Amino acid sequence: MSNPNGVDPIHLRQLRAMAENLCTLANRHRDNHNYVVAHALYGRALSVAQKIHTPENDGNVLVSRTRTDQQAVLEMLRSGESGLERPPLEKAQKVGQ
Repeated sequence: MSNPNGVDPIHLRQLRAMAENLCTLANRHRDNHNYVVAHALYGRALSVAQKIHTPENDGNVLVSRTRTDQQAVLEMLRSGESGLERPPLEKAQKVGQ
């Protein structure tokens, strides 16, 4: 089913739901300080949100919000690389086993 503009409303709702779910999952990883996974999930959510083309352009709000969240996580990653203390080698080796 598509409307006169050639846009399938069901497909658009599916894309929006997928992007929102990816953002929710990314938020949970961010809250758990798993910034690498959160950044990747925001990236995927962004790629899905950019596929939402509607006359109202409500997908642009989702794209903007996702970009902002992804940039914030990237800043957390960058600050963590230089500012956080690294665990001792013995501790890291135990965790890796």
